[in-house]
Amino acid sequence: MKELPLPDEQRLLEYVVGLRWFGAKSRDVAHARIIEAPVLREGDPTLALALVEIGFHPGTHELYQLPLGFRRDTGREGVIDRRHGWAVYDALEDPELARALADLLDENRTVKAEHGIVEFQGEDVGTLGEVRPVGAEQSNTSLVFDERLIFKVYRRLEPGINPELELLRFLTERGFPNVPALAGWYAYVGTPMDATLGVLQHYVKGKSDGWDFALDSLRSEPERFVEHVPRLGEVTAAMHTTLASENSDPAFAPEEPSAEALALLVASIDEEIERMFANLPQIEALEPILGRGEEIRDQLRMIASGGPFGRIIRHHGDFHLGQV
Repeated sequence: MKELPLPDEQRLLEYVVGLRWFGAKSRDVAHARIIEAPVLREGDPTLALALVEIGFHPGTHELYQLPLGFRRDTGREGVIDRRHGWAVYDALEDPELARALADLLDENRTVKAEHGIVEFQGEDVGTLGEVRPVGAEQSNTSLVFDERLIFKVYRRLEPGINPELELLRFLTERGFPNVPALAGWYAYVGTPMDATLGVLQHYVKGKSDGWDFALDSLRSEPERFVEHVPRLGEVTAAMHTTLASENSDPAFAPEEPSAEALALLVASIDEEIERMFANLPQIEALEPILGRGEEIRDQLRMIASGGPFGRIIRHHGDFHLGQV
């Protein structure tokens, strides 16, 4: 292709705002514009990596990633547009092009774009075969390859390294065994911003997350859940020990908290205690702890009065049973 038959801007706008991963449906959209579209694979089908600027009134905008596929139009359904005999569509809905995008990580390719470059980094993961989508997501698109790798493509882009990549790379490099290891990533470097585009991880099959496991166990075998709680504590402790192990990297080095940071921490814990005990249901199973919030506050005050009692480290930030 000498020139990509990019979709009409109005059709592009109508397509993007109707998708689940478009997070600004309540805002007044002004335009959709492709600002970068480097070709990653030529031929039929062609693969291009479109960065789409969605503009809003009165002048703000967001940046989205939309890998585009181009095939000679044979009546394919679900297309964004038809241009000059080509069907233009979301490439992640095409197994052949999804594999082609993931293969670039294995090849450690660097692709030039008009205003920057796209960098691909990864390990040798072998030939990719069967592809299936993970359908429950709201803001990203994930694909599972051969039930052994999962490829997460970020749709709305944020400037800088994505914390997920940053933490996965850190934990993988240090051999932490309780997260699916990082297998690769790709990123855009240039104008209008540097941004992580996606990550590839080893896929771990599982029937449920920690929240579903807890609910199922507490309904049928409460002692089964209780037996697992110490193990959860061990793994959580090991994760934080690993996150606190690097003193030379400013992004991970543990820090001594200031008096102001300590006061804020104590205040936030105090608020959590208040919320929890104010909303405990009056049921027999909870009688041993009902009304004992003030005892926990006393413990908190006693610990805090002794001055700094630990260091500030990187942590998950949203670590609940649904993430386990």
